[in-house]
Amino acid sequence: MAMQCIPLNKKQAHEIHGGLTQTTKMPCKSYSLPTIACKTGFKMRAIAGSICADCYAEKGNYRKYQNNIEPAQHARLVSITDELWVDAMVVSIGTDAYFRWHDSGDIQDIEHLEKIAAVARATPNCMHWLPTREYGIASAFTAQFDIPKNLIIRLSAMFTDKPVVVPASLKNVAGIAVSNVHSKTAIGTACNAPKQNGECRECRACWSRKVAAVSYSIH
Repeated sequence: MAMQCIPLNKKQAHEIHGGLTQTTKMPCKSYSLPTIACKTGFKMRAIAGSICADCYAEKGNYRKYQNNIEPAQHARLVSITDELWVDAMVVSIGTDAYFRWHDSGDIQDIEHLEKIAAVARATPNCMHWLPTREYGIASAFTAQFDIPKNLIIRLSAMFTDKPVVVPASLKNVAGIAVSNVHSKTAIGTACNAPKQNGECRECRACWSRKVAAVSYSIH
């Protein structure tokens, strides 16, 4: 997706995309959308035992401060269609070395993913990590475009202790990896956060294409 860069200052960028988020464990900024807008995730919430049925973004500080958080999340969701959204995100990410997409919520459609890829291309010195359960959208995107080298799309597991089954259309696609969730034994490279007060600290496994599977302890 070709984008023409429009000069914006930080305040203007914030007004367009609705603001970035900063979670306590992450070493970088993120972008938060409402979980009600998750397409696959919202369906999975109705399935007992699924990871989405006990979504972390529906509890903790997300629930405690929902009166402030949810309106901002919905405003960001609407902002995605703004023609200046890509430019605004690029301005706000600036010279940051890492970025995590969607500490809450998920990609909406292929156009949304195209815009995220455009942001990644325009910020080549920043590593972007995008977790998603929208396997179909990722497949449709990769059928037409290459994933930017500084963007990794991690297909998120649907159930604890059941590894992601990568669709045939996404197998061996550069930039596609997975993230699993385990109760006892890690299914891939175990996330260090539980041993580090819930923080990433120096670990950057989720952003690395060399790590094919990250496994998070259920929480």
